[in-house]
Amino acid sequence: MIINPAGYIETARRAAREGAAVIRSRYMLPQEIKVKADSNTLVTETDVAAETAIIQVLTSESDFRILSEESGYSGKEDGPVWIVDPLDGTSNFARSLPLFVVSIALVHNNQLLAGVIADPVHDIEYYALKGEGAFYNSQPLIKNPQIDSIPVLIINHGAYAQDKVKFAALTNMLASNYNLRKLGTTALELCFVATGFFDGFICAGDEIWDYAAGALIAAEAGFCFTTWAGNEWDGVDNSILVCRPELQIELLTILSRL
Repeated sequence: MIINPAGYIETARRAAREGAAVIRSRYMLPQEIKVKADSNTLVTETDVAAETAIIQVLTSESDFRILSEESGYSGKEDGPVWIVDPLDGTSNFARSLPLFVVSIALVHNNQLLAGVIADPVHDIEYYALKGEGAFYNSQPLIKNPQIDSIPVLIINHGAYAQDKVKFAALTNMLASNYNLRKLGTTALELCFVATGFFDGFICAGDEIWDYAAGALIAAEAGFCFTTWAGNEWDGVDNSILVCRPELQIELLTILSRL
């Protein structure tokens, strides 16, 4: 099956906007909050409501399978897949910290074809099409030039113990020569890399719905996107590096020691 992502980017944008509208309407209101038993992470009633709004758009405008954080897989067993994180940064949202987004990607044969990330609070939209560049509020995204100073990196980890062990080791290895940040929302962190606010992103253990759209946006903005081994992403490996090309070799060298 040959997929033209340009034919579906507007569907993804509409779905992201619907999800963002739900989140915006509930921001700073009391929430029913639960802890997921399998990952010890939070989910709110707004995550679920936003997911419902997003999936309604996706299913009404395409027949692709859907993988969403809160409800898992739905739809047919093969072909392209919509990857949905209805509220990336739930912990921030639950604390009324305005760092959270909607993230939607289209993936086929382990290729990231399209991605949309919507910031509900600041009314900002990032999106990308494979081979067609990245966009910020419908304008071509032009990354900031590298600043001649200590590089600033986002480092992150998944929910499980082994991921946190790698995160601790990585922090120790990087702290002397890089400024390190962690914002609590992978999707938005990758958008901030794409704009050049940060120089790179390193993570072990994130789920595909956390990084799929953001990694494509950063790659289409001119950043390198590989596994820690320097290989092309295979659709499975979640130890990933996204960085300015100038930093890739030195960061891969560091990651090879882990």
